[in-house]
Amino acid sequence: MNNLEITLLDNNEQADAQLIKLSINSNVNAESLFTARVDLRSLIDWLLEKERAIREDDFPINNLNGHSLAENAYCFYESVDSDNDDAIDAMYNYRKSHCLRFACRGTNIPDIYIGRNEGEYEISKYTLDEEWRYFFDINDFFSKIERYKFSY
Repeated sequence: MNNLEITLLDNNEQADAQLIKLSINSNVNAESLFTARVDLRSLIDWLLEKERAIREDDFPINNLNGHSLAENAYCFYESVDSDNDDAIDAMYNYRKSHCLRFACRGTNIPDIYIGRNEGEYEISKYTLDEEWRYFFDINDFFSKIERYKFSY
């Protein structure tokens, strides 16, 4: 099973934002998913606050089997009826708990989704230019997040 990791690349805890790398590690290799300067404390707090939703929530709209969370969100916004307030509200509420862009307000990061999809936990990104999807060990990830919390 893959491990999702957040690595602090600079150790300037006094700065408003720290340079981090999000990566997925398997027994064979490690792949960097993205690098950004974010408020690490806010990211960690958001992940811990949203842990239950990340672990338990299903995608709120018709989930296209075999598609990532990010691709499902992209398809939703490409095809949504702008008069369907219930669907738009449901998707917005889902994004608030599953899209890392909401964890890193004020930082220009892509829509990266984290959550449960078809019984597994994934992190994914989908745009016309780039797409990826990785399944990971959720328990390992949140145990590392808990350790980050206590290092501040």
